[in-house]
Amino acid sequence: MHDNPIFHHPAVKAAERVTPVYIFDPRQFEKTEFGSRKTGKFRAQFLLESVSDLGASLKETGNALSIFHDKPENVLHKLADKDSVVVCQEEVTSEELNVDKSVQKQLKMVDSSLIRVWGSTLYHPDDLPFALDQTPEPFTVMRNHLERKARVNIRELFPDPKIPQGEKARGSLEKIPTLNELGFSDNEIEIEPDKNIVLHFVGGESEALKRLVHFTNTALKTYKDTRNGLIGADYSSKYSPWIANGCLSPRYIYWKTREYEESHGGQTVHTYWLIFELMWRDFFKFFCVKHGNSVFYLEGPKGQRRSWNRDSKLIAAWKEGRTGVPWVDANMRELRRTGFMSNRGRQNVASYLVHDLGVDWRFGADHFESLLLDHDVCSNYGNWVAAAGLTGGRINRFNMSKQAKDYDKEGKFVKLWCPELKALPSHQVHAPWELTSAEHEHYGSLDYPRPVKQPRSYTSHGSNGKYGNNKKFKKAKNFKGKGRVHRGRNQDFYTH
Repeated sequence: MHDNPIFHHPAVKAAERVTPVYIFDPRQFEKTEFGSRKTGKFRAQFLLESVSDLGASLKETGNALSIFHDKPENVLHKLADKDSVVVCQEEVTSEELNVDKSVQKQLKMVDSSLIRVWGSTLYHPDDLPFALDQTPEPFTVMRNHLERKARVNIRELFPDPKIPQGEKARGSLEKIPTLNELGFSDNEIEIEPDKNIVLHFVGGESEALKRLVHFTNTALKTYKDTRNGLIGADYSSKYSPWIANGCLSPRYIYWKTREYEESHGGQTVHTYWLIFELMWRDFFKFFCVKHGNSVFYLEGPKGQRRSWNRDSKLIAAWKEGRTGVPWVDANMRELRRTGFMSNRGRQNVASYLVHDLGVDWRFGADHFESLLLDHDVCSNYGNWVAAAGLTGGRINRFNMSKQAKDYDKEGKFVKLWCPELKALPSHQVHAPWELTSAEHEHYGSLDYPRPVKQPRSYTSHGSNGKYGNNKKFKKAKNFKGKGRVHRGRNQDFYTH
């Protein structure tokens, strides 16, 4: 409800009657060509909670939310009277644009129209010093344009909306669909949340605003120092699920952060870095406008051809957290069981899939789309195509061993999600293949899988085990070839 441009569009403000509508499009819950359910159970549940909360908020204003489970092009024109308008948020990627075209076609047949309103970004396109199809790249160049050259200001928030009352639409469902009604089987639905979950994410604007207040008051003051954490609720803001589902406005975060600065002595590196992360989201949305469907192509925006692996066993091992590389497996198991993964984890598992295993990057993007609570089409596919090195920038090939030791030195995160390894000493937990069978039996780790492929990056900076002096891996020691081992400044997997 807050900072929602739709409620403040002239057509809505001038209307005698407004009918808020939410449509569950069945296509969003079908299987994709890569084998995943497009919207998995975690995001589906979060969406149901978000729609329920929206309905409750509208009820407080005297309105009712009309709910449908159908394709939008089959619904909206039946609700429209002559000369009425349908107002929705503007999207920029092909599937959403195709739905808009279909809706517009049907509305035209009943003398109605579709109005699309820009929202969900920190910066408004009309305020930018460049056209969206000329967005500067990479991200740092765009950021410099906005912060230093043009000094673009963030627009003020919209006031609380005053919505003309309207009746519930004919044909509306009496209640929000269940996961079963959206197509999920009982076997797919887990009732109890995983005991290791870092934060119990509940969808909706009400929960989003609670989270913002909590994080601002307790953890914003140390954000940049902790944001690469792995365990716990407050090492990062975790606003992204609510932003991605339309429950929390980036501009609202911006202005609440500015309020915090005013009452705490001004801007700090921590408050700046939170806004910096919001700028990444804008970059990838603008990036998708600029490059269109090429963001989803195998060769990426630069049309770079590579020979990709599509081995189903490798892909399954990566998805299920059975690669034999604990740092990768722990992150993938967290995702599989909770719908969440840290920003640090996302960058690493992406690098491992595309550079160490050589797997078609689209399988990774598809898997993230299905499972992540905070999936955002532009940020997700933009990050994955960049991780694959297909955007023309430098390639972020991460060193698994160094990353594991930098961010999970004692192995606490790995032991949390890979309990087979919980008895291993910290100096061995990131390289269990170096243990003998007798040592595995001693530590109770015989069930942990051997590596599906010995990744070159993992041997660099590795422990002094049986691979430590192997000539086969010495060339990988300093990564002189394509790509660089570094902190990945040209991609950011949008977890904040």
